[in-house]
Formats: sequence, C-alpha cells, structure tokens
Amino acid sequence: MGIITRKSTDMIKVQFRLHMWTLIDTKRTLPVGNKLYLNQDSGWQDSLHVYVFDTENNTWYELEGEGNKPSARDKLQGSVVDSCIYYIGGFGPQFTGDEEDWENYDSLKTWRKLSCLSCPVQQLKYSLKCDSKFCTATSKWSQPMQMNLGVPTARAAHGMCTVGHDLVIFGGRDTEKRTNDLHIFNVDTRKWDLEMEVKGQWPAARSFHTATGVGKRVVVMGGRGQDNNHLADFHIFDTETKEWLQPNVSGDIPEARGQHSVAVVGDQLVLYGGSSKFSPEIMMCQNFHGDTYVLQIADVLKGKAETVDTNGTGS
Repeated sequence: MGIITRKSTDMIKVQFRLHMWTLIDTKRTLPVGNKLYLNQDSGWQDSLHVYVFDTENNTWYELEGEGNKPSARDKLQGSVVDSCIYYIGGFGPQFTGDEEDWENYDSLKTWRKLSCLSCPVQQLKYSLKCDSKFCTATSKWSQPMQMNLGVPTARAAHGMCTVGHDLVIFGGRDTEKRTNDLHIFNVDTRKWDLEMEVKGQWPAARSFHTATGVGKRVVVMGGRGQDNNHLADFHIFDTETKEWLQPNVSGDIPEARGQHSVAVVGDQLVLYGGSSKFSPEIMMCQNFHGDTYVLQIADVLKGKAETVDTNGTGS
C-alpha cells in the first residue's frame, strides 16, 4: 500500500512496507476506485478543470463532465462520499470587466464569495460501474439544492473530510479572518446541522490545515494561525459525542507547518510535506518540508474526554 504525491508534473509513490520512494513513469493524453482526481484552475479565467490519473495504467486525462462546472477557484476542498465528489469553497478575484492583467490581479486583497450561499455545494457524480443510468465513461456536474439556510460563511483553505455521509468542515479563511468554526453537511438530507452542541476545547483559528476522517472521528493537524504563525498541534473531533479531544502526543512530532497532506493508508495515518516560515514581506512561505510521519489509526480511535469537576480537575 502507498500514497502518491505530485510535484510539478512528477508523480512519486511511497511504499510503506518497503520504505521506498518511486518515480512513476506516467502517460499523458492531453485523479474514487483506482483513480486520483486533481483540480486545477486556469488563472480564474475559466471553469474548474478536473484531471484524472488512472493508477492501473499510469495515464492522465482531463475529465469532461456534463452540466455546469464550478467556476475556476483556488484553495477549494473536495471530499468523496460513495461515488460522488463534493466540492466546497475556494476563492478568486472579483472582476469588474476592466482588468487587463488577469494573472497579476491582487487576489489576496479581494475575495470572491464562492462557497455555500453564493456558490453552493458542488457535486461530481461519477459511476464506477455500468448500470441503467451511468457507465464508467459518464460523469455529470450537479448543484444539489441545500434544504436549510444555515450555511457557513464563504471561505478558502479550510479543512474538509467525509465521515459516513457527512461532510465535516473546520476553519479556513473567510472574507474577514481565519476561523475555527465547525460545520457538518449531510449529503442525504442536504442539510447543515444547525443544532450541534459542541463540547470540549476548540482548536485555534487557522487555514491551510488538514481535516482527515478516521472512523467516526476527525483529525485536525497544523495549519497557519491568525498571526500567520504555523501550528504543530493535533486535535480530534468525535462526530458521535460532538466533542473536541486534546490527546497527548509523543514520539517524533512533526514541526509546525501548513499545506501538508494527510491520508489514511491501511492502519496508519500518514503525514507528508508542507510549508512553514511565512514571510509577510514576500507573502510566501520560505521553508518547504519533504518529510513523512506515520501514526497508528488505533491510537486515534481509542480514548475519550476526561470528566472535569467543578474545581477544574479531572476525575
């Protein structure tokens, strides 16, 4: 078992049993199942582009789906439920129609509300087997109507993952600041959970972090904080008890970072890469990480919150 990472046009695979990195010899004709999906914009001038990498024959191709694609955007999040990919959020510039230089437009200062209310959940339906409605070569974009109005603020660089048929969203940056709010959208009822009573200590506001579904729990790691400081913390949200857990973490703890990748591979949670040391002068991170860390899934699933008495001590 392994995970695949991409730098520029290279595809590199790590096999954990062998502790070996391998460069994949890919074919290109221009990534649910044995396929990986890559979202890419085109300078915000066009709709969202989706590319597929077939892991069986190492071939790239662009997915041409039916229906209206979402507008091109940056720092969006997508998550899989069954054979569907749901996209939420992202940002792009607000164009007046008079801009001549699209590529150099100051997108950091002008946000466009692309998620939730003004651009609802986007769904890419993709059939993994032939039946009466779809075949493996058929895809369709749709925009499922949300059945209540309790939508999150528009945001980008948030964390999102799937737990069952729920999409769990944490944090990100909206039009005003980085946030630490939590939202759950059920794809069956098409409703946001407006009655959550969340217990425990909330993580600090952040963006560029990861939120990873592990069983009925969500692991939130790292990110960039309110003052552009990078975080090295580790939080667990239990979707059944609706509480935040603050576990004790030991071992070779990854240093603070954002824009990293975290995935479940077999019985391990795997973290790879990321960036840190953000410079406000050049508006870029100056450190880039190529390290890999693993954590046992069993450690994430065990344990529960301590009961605190009125004196503030654990019981």
